Amino acid sequence: MRQRPCKLVFTAMLLLGAASTVQGQAGRMVEWVRDAPASDDSKIALGYEVPLPVDTPLPFHGFRSYAGLHARHQDLAVTTPWVHPEAIGSTRHGRTIWLYRLGDPDRQTTRGFDEQAMLTNGGIHAREWQSPEVATGIIELLALGADDDPLIAYLRDNANILVIPVLNVDGFLQTQRHPGRNWLGTDPGYPETSPRDGRMRRKNMLSTDEDLLSFGDHLLGVDLNRNAGPFWNTNPNRSSDNPESLVHHGSAAHSEPEIRALDRAAELGPATRLSMFTDMHSYSQVHFWVRTGNVRLANATQRLLSLFSQYHRNLPAGKDYVYQMPDNGALNSGIGTTEEYFAYQYQVPSWTLEIEPSSGASIHAPLPGAGADYGGLGRNSHDGFILPNSQIERVRTDLARTFAIAYYRQSGPPSITALHLVDSITGAVVFQAEWDGLDATHRRLHIFQAQPVQLGREYRAWIAWDKPMRWREDGEVTALPGQPASMLEIEHSATANEQALETALGPYTWLAQAGGSPSGYQQYRDDALTFSVSFPANESNRALLAQSGRARLHTRASDLTGFGQDADPGTVAHWQGGAWAGYEDSDGGDQSDIGGADSTLEFEITIASLDEPFVVEAGSSSAWYDPERDGQGFVLEILADARAVMYWFTYDEAGEQDWYMAEGEIRGNRVLFPEMLQVSGGAFGPGFDPDQVVRTPVGSAEFVWSSCDAGEMRWQIDGDDGNRRHGRMPLARLTRVAALDCGRPSAASDSAEAGFSGSWYDPAHSGEGYVLEILADQRALVYWFTFDPEGQRRWFFGVGSGSEGRLAFSEMYTTRGGVFGPGFEPEQVQLEPWGSLELELDCDQGTARFESTESGFPAGTLSLVRLTRLAGLDCAGPSAK
Repeated sequence: MRQRPCKLVFTAMLLLGAASTVQGQAGRMVEWVRDAPASDDSKIALGYEVPLPVDTPLPFHGFRSYAGLHARHQDLAVTTPWVHPEAIGSTRHGRTIWLYRLGDPDRQTTRGFDEQAMLTNGGIHAREWQSPEVATGIIELLALGADDDPLIAYLRDNANILVIPVLNVDGFLQTQRHPGRNWLGTDPGYPETSPRDGRMRRKNMLSTDEDLLSFGDHLLGVDLNRNAGPFWNTNPNRSSDNPESLVHHGSAAHSEPEIRALDRAAELGPATRLSMFTDMHSYSQVHFWVRTGNVRLANATQRLLSLFSQYHRNLPAGKDYVYQMPDNGALNSGIGTTEEYFAYQYQVPSWTLEIEPSSGASIHAPLPGAGADYGGLGRNSHDGFILPNSQIERVRTDLARTFAIAYYRQSGPPSITALHLVDSITGAVVFQAEWDGLDATHRRLHIFQAQPVQLGREYRAWIAWDKPMRWREDGEVTALPGQPASMLEIEHSATANEQALETALGPYTWLAQAGGSPSGYQQYRDDALTFSVSFPANESNRALLAQSGRARLHTRASDLTGFGQDADPGTVAHWQGGAWAGYEDSDGGDQSDIGGADSTLEFEITIASLDEPFVVEAGSSSAWYDPERDGQGFVLEILADARAVMYWFTYDEAGEQDWYMAEGEIRGNRVLFPEMLQVSGGAFGPGFDPDQVVRTPVGSAEFVWSSCDAGEMRWQIDGDDGNRRHGRMPLARLTRVAALDCGRPSAASDSAEAGFSGSWYDPAHSGEGYVLEILADQRALVYWFTFDPEGQRRWFFGVGSGSEGRLAFSEMYTTRGGVFGPGFEPEQVQLEPWGSLELELDCDQGTARFESTESGFPAGTLSLVRLTRLAGLDCAGPSAK
């Protein structure tokens, strides 16, 4: 059992200035202070105030205590949706090691693919207080960054960012207990220059207690950054088997629980999705990384470090973080660090980041190094571990933003998601190509062409990517700090029959407003651009096409970091085996890691002169369905002022009836519904309380038509588990509304009830209601979107008839057996009787009486008012007279 000297005796020895010895070395307690004579060997003057840890969770010009940092992390986990704490292990003294996953909870991109994961580790060396603050700065940036910041929004949605603020919790707490004291004169290698324990403890707390005055164990512990494979105990100059050495490597590789926690952290990626690792240290203002023999990994690491350093260098107070080029580093050698382990074990770009100050090396001239970089006295180089309070907020903030740029790059190269060609005169989309997710690593190109592209006619091209592509300063697109202006260049061209098709292109504009094509971005500011395009009806183009043919658009672009786009979005680029997989260049190869021109988008083009493309009109008001998904569908109402309302009657994934509703905007031949609502909280019958009804945005939808009777729709819905579901369906007309004959001028209806078509509801039952269509054959179709007595969404429908404002639906029906999504089988849908309904209406109000044959649904009466009026219809009912 290790014996500790009596505290009282030892304190007396200190007061008397008596010396103690360890293995023959003289030892003395020294204190870090602002000012002291150089001759006073019990003090080391910094030249600035000694930073003390403050028990506050909030950032300030200084260092927070571990309790303050931990409180900040946990509070952000509770108060924001972007921080998810995970316990990944325990220290030698049994303290929990915490990791924080940053981003949305689903670990999938907005396109439904597995996110890339990036792991950043802090506080592995206890005395290096800069790194827990920077790690916390990263958490704060992702948690509290502005929602309209496209970089932050993109990372939250599409990256799984893993941050360990403090790995060496025991050692960090020891340094904060003694922020101004440590031993000097006891280090086995450099006794007079290397302070130990207290504020300068580096190692973990193996075989030590937490009493600084327990002299016999103050040199013990393991250097956690010498405890990893594959180079554990291979370099006696940088790693030691002496337990008292500053670089003691431990009894075996991964002997320490703190290091084993890193593997558990990687599994939260999971490890197969990991694309970056950084271990943060201080000081010397450099990046250290290892060459594994994987040339593609080395090149990717070098490009990432170049991006990191160039961006940071160009910040207003930026510092130069240097790194070695791939050919300059030793191959397959190391000292047992974590970045070596991650580079070999996980084959990802990995490096040690040594946070400022500089070391005083010539590469950082004229900086003197360590604390002297900030006007300090520089009496002991270990003052580099004691960043002045005045610098920490800048360091924390700037490095967090720089890490965000690195995360953005390692989330993957950009790829084109959509191309729309919009007729400039009518606003109709004549060509629409979009990449849909097929499986974990593949996309499928979906093409909708309403009309061939015509020579001599002007269109607007709208191209979208899967990430924000440009940087802005003061609202203007500019190169990312540190990147050349040439990265802003975009190349467009077109071919037909593998020959150049003469093309007239207008200037392109990156889109800073939401709204989708052709004038708004898709998901994030600057993820889409637009430009005018036409194909002249000249002799060469006519000869090339003969009558009609297919043209191909070629586009080359890079993201804001200069990362070239994936030339073939059909294979999803992802990090695998030390390089990007599924990342093609212009020639179709996937080994160059530079990307190329996308030539996958092909459309029909003609020399013929065609009629104007179809645009949505009043007669588009109808019930629509996918003939292969009979049993569910949509009711679309075209309203005045280019507005529309949609009701989707469908099912949930458990096979129960479900429905959604949305209000949208008409654009040419499209209707866009940016916010699809799911209504909950209602209950059928007299217990209905409109104050309990909740309308929750759960997704979006878009309809596009090629004619009066044919089109398609695509949708996106966020599941309860956070996963996004996508789909699309072809559309066929199911009904034709009286007096709204699409494709021909609307004729007056013989039915006085034609103007009753629209939506109706009882204000005392807001949250449920009826959608009524008076059909061209004088019958009436009604859908009732409501709930059952337990609050499950239900819908009933029926076909009836009547006159003079009285409509009788003697047989109302319900369904069961449908399942939402790809598992839908029309044959499984069963039609069942529900009851009867009678509507008595005039132009703006009316009454509904109903009686059900299904158990639990009481008969009743509702007092109705009109909710919508279809465009193109006038009411001739009693209240119009």
